[in-house]
Amino acid sequence: MGRYSVRIGSVSVTDEVPLICAVSLPSGTRVESFRDAVFQRDRRCVITGNKAMFAHVGRWRGFEATHIFPLAYERQWDDCNLSRLITVPPADESHGSINSVQNGIMLTSVMHQFFASYDLAINPDVCRARYSRFRG
Repeated sequence: MGRYSVRIGSVSVTDEVPLICAVSLPSGTRVESFRDAVFQRDRRCVITGNKAMFAHVGRWRGFEATHIFPLAYERQWDDCNLSRLITVPPADESHGSINSVQNGIMLTSVMHQFFASYDLAINPDVCRARYSRFRG
């Protein structure tokens, strides 16, 4: 049985289609600059606390810069005007606000897979991570 977080307030059911996440390998200069900015800021997995031991020589093996709002859904990002939440634009603004360091976290490869599959969630209101364990 998994752990569940209960929040006081109202809950409503909608017919909104969820955005399905997938781990994608970053490629291209616009995503590389995002990755570099996240790595330089975090320098460790924000969930496990594991440090990138060879960060001082630019080696980040086992770590991934993860988009909080998935890059694959940049169109929805734009449609919902989520750029209004960004106060630190990417170094090259032509890369799009979705690639702001504010939309990223550094995770180990394993934690990234859990995050992308919704087995791991982060509640920014309480600075706590939740991991669901399903029996099947």
